Amino acid sequence: MKSRLFKERYVRGSLIPVITQVLWSISFLCFFFALFSIIQELRHLSDRKSTNGEVISYIESDETSRFHPRIRFKDQQGIAHEFIDGTGATAPLYVVGTIVQVDYNPQYPNIAEMTTLYYRWGSSFGLLCISALCWFMGSRFTYRLTA
Repeated sequence: MKSRLFKERYVRGSLIPVITQVLWSISFLCFFFALFSIIQELRHLSDRKSTNGEVISYIESDETSRFHPRIRFKDQQGIAHEFIDGTGATAPLYVVGTIVQVDYNPQYPNIAEMTTLYYRWGSSFGLLCISALCWFMGSRFTYRLTA
């Protein structure tokens, strides 16, 4: 049984083969998920405040043997808070005393996380790049038919 979803199509004098349709479909899905990811991150940031914190020590997890940084920061009122970041690594990523960016909820400052540009926007940027790549690759298979 032949699929009706993907078959060669002619649009305004151009032949759009199946491979192009598949790549453009992947491109559309990646673009949709990138927009969804951007919107989710912006909603997440809307109720958060950012400040600088300092790595004061590392805690090694017994279960996973990963190092989690203990970070101290001050909120808007100048009150110092400490937390252990959930993102760990097999080796300490920062030297003790390193200044890092911290996002926290002003209502519950003990709920905080260390963040980086890559951590915040990496997945969105990656999905947008994959989307653009698939769109470009798909357009290479499109043929202009001359009469």
